[in-house]
Amino acid sequence: MKKLTIFFCIMFTACVTSQDNSVHSPETYAASITAEELKEHLYTYASDEFEGRETGTSGEIKAINYLKAQYEALEIQGGMPNGDYFMPMSLNSYRDDKTIEATNVLAYIEGSEKPNELLVITAHLDHIGVEDDGQINNGADDDGSGTVALLELAEAFQMAVKAGVRPKRSILFLHVTGEEKGLLGSKYYTDNPVYPLENTVANLNIDMIGRIDDLHEDNPNYLYLIGSDILSQDLHDVSVAMNDAYVNLELDYRYNDPTTEVFERGRYRENRYYYRSDHYNFAKNEVPVIFYFNGTHEDYHAPTDTVEKIEYALMEKRTRLIFHTAWEIVHRDERLRLKD
Repeated sequence: MKKLTIFFCIMFTACVTSQDNSVHSPETYAASITAEELKEHLYTYASDEFEGRETGTSGEIKAINYLKAQYEALEIQGGMPNGDYFMPMSLNSYRDDKTIEATNVLAYIEGSEKPNELLVITAHLDHIGVEDDGQINNGADDDGSGTVALLELAEAFQMAVKAGVRPKRSILFLHVTGEEKGLLGSKYYTDNPVYPLENTVANLNIDMIGRIDDLHEDNPNYLYLIGSDILSQDLHDVSVAMNDAYVNLELDYRYNDPTTEVFERGRYRENRYYYRSDHYNFAKNEVPVIFYFNGTHEDYHAPTDTVEKIEYALMEKRTRLIFHTAWEIVHRDERLRLKD
């Protein structure tokens, strides 16, 4: 009987230890990021109902209300000082030669040990609206894919919080508008930061992660990363380590060089991707960044960028890479260091 009692004590201890390890393992929460949920979100978010989500239109209003409802359902608080989700702004659009009333969406999880240090994860909520002939640019990849990935990332982190594993650093889930008008929403945020930029440890920007470009038709297990080692070697090293440990995508850095040519809109030109999405407004303020990107394709900025063309299983894998990278950034003991 004594041996049996000892056996059950050992088994109970092993079970508790196993459960504790499971609770603290990022893989437990990464598993909540699924192709099915990404698809469900995107079939709504990139539907005709949202009218192409052009900044300053009724389509944008539908988009921001959808995002707010998702965060409320997840019980994640708004990121504004008063707890609201909306950051209203007046944007001067040089492309339209007018002032546009628009809105960023902010959701926030406070850190447990270093709450004043902040990771910002961004995706742009807008697209280019409706063509003159009535065709709707639904922007399933650009940037519906990044937007719904951000929702799934937030859900995964909130699951951890509810299991008693709050991130050491705070996380801001920032949906910016006006990207298609010239990175306007992210510029507004960095010009008027809710959380000090000097306390912002990194920005992970997700802009088009649902498709495969022509260069990778024979090897779709890839993702372009831009900027990871430009300001911080620590950030780059974390990214590589997380990919090796959990995901094993081919990380393609060719567009880290903005002069690398790309074929877009019928001609070759310098890609300049480092300057062309919302991470740049953080980078120019000395915040380390990674821009996650699948490259352009024939449906880029066209009404044919639709939900049935998205590679959902691949999008799941890419989103999980971003999750693991974010998890490591907010849980590591030391803040990411800038290069000298």
